[in-house]
Amino acid sequence: MTAKEKDKKKKRKAPAEEHAKEDERPAKKPQTELVKVQHVSGADNAQPVVAHSPGISLPDDLRFEAYSKKSSGQSTLLLHSSSHPTIDHIATESKTTSVTDRHTKHYIAIFDPVNKKLSVVPAKKMTVRSIVRQPPPDESADTSDAEAERPPPTSSSRAALTEAFGTKKSRKAVASMAENRLLARGGDDDPLSTAILSSIKEEDVPLQSSSSSATGDRSNKPLPPADVTTDEITDVYPLSVLVHPGPARATLSQMRIQPWLDRVSAKKEINSRFRYVAHRVKALAHLHVSQQNEHTLLPLQLLRYVTVLLELYVYVSRLPPRRTIPQPEKWPESTISDATHLSSALLSKLVHAFFPTALPTTHSRTLLITTILALTLHIPPPKWTPGADVNVLITEPTDIGLDLALQPAEVTKYYRELGCRMETLTDNELAKYGWEKVGRGKKGTDEDVPAGKKPRFAKLRFPVEFPKISRGRPTSRR
Repeated sequence: MTAKEKDKKKKRKAPAEEHAKEDERPAKKPQTELVKVQHVSGADNAQPVVAHSPGISLPDDLRFEAYSKKSSGQSTLLLHSSSHPTIDHIATESKTTSVTDRHTKHYIAIFDPVNKKLSVVPAKKMTVRSIVRQPPPDESADTSDAEAERPPPTSSSRAALTEAFGTKKSRKAVASMAENRLLARGGDDDPLSTAILSSIKEEDVPLQSSSSSATGDRSNKPLPPADVTTDEITDVYPLSVLVHPGPARATLSQMRIQPWLDRVSAKKEINSRFRYVAHRVKALAHLHVSQQNEHTLLPLQLLRYVTVLLELYVYVSRLPPRRTIPQPEKWPESTISDATHLSSALLSKLVHAFFPTALPTTHSRTLLITTILALTLHIPPPKWTPGADVNVLITEPTDIGLDLALQPAEVTKYYRELGCRMETLTDNELAKYGWEKVGRGKKGTDEDVPAGKKPRFAKLRFPVEFPKISRGRPTSRR
């Protein structure tokens, strides 16, 4: 091989070797993100927080150590406590999951007794979680023998698969097995079980009673929550669960009833587009003008609130099922009759309470219907004594059924789901509650009752009984 051929061969190899070296180099430099954790101490670095612990009861002598984590230019706060003998408590900043909570801020008022000044400072919302501390391994034991005697984790793997892909019956069976294993540890003698049970709130423990089983069947139904443990019939469906947004008294105070009182004082008729309101507002307004107390004011405010719900129901029922409910500012002017005196923020919260997804689904519209029907139980009959104790709530459902465009069978079904009994009244009861003309089929508080036919009234009284879930027609045995 001559010298010229050797030079050409070297020139051909040089570019290939350079490409090989370039391939060995990494395309990009690895980017590492530095996370700095700093222990926060001292009065100058103190920050007020609002911490809540869902499902657990924190000890009164619990003390937290504060840590600040800086990552990507942002600083987050972390609280840790290991003062409990068997449980570690960790508090992290709560993440906003609701659209309405994005603009919600928490504040704490701090009073300085030396300077006698009250200052309001912003506070971070934090969530406390509990982790059972694992006991340290026994160093004296032989690790090889322990690992050999340890059974394979087949039960936990099967439980995880059952939880992810199993049926409801199989998941319930796995939960029962886990409960049996916990009870088999020895009850109060086991420190791990004691630590877990001591952190559970007393009100979170399910009670095995007939009331819990009765309300458990209603959890997935579009019904307002009922309190079957109360001794007052008016608290079975309290206003706190029927009037939105809360608090109920603040919302009801915004219901404008003065135009009704002015027309009654001027001896003029009160007109309403709804039969239920038109047939009851006159008597209630007359009674409030004559007595002027809180007992006569509340039914008028509730009647005005029912009017708003009925107007909302009429508007939503006309929307397509898959169309998002627009903001109240974009509603037609005749949607809410008193829209000029009700803020758009209140109407937005009211819509969100019944339609959290902003879609007029059947479930949400049914919840609105049952809430309206539950509110009618709080509207007193034509004859009643303000402030007197009552042991039964009663209403005549014909008017409200016509306003909601429901069939009588549908109205009866909804009232029964609320725990009411559909019964006719005796002549003494009709005279007592002021429904004599309705009972005789004449023109009274309800003009659409056929003559000679007594209407059926919805009664809510103790004991409150809900319809039982049908198990289907029993199959015949061969």
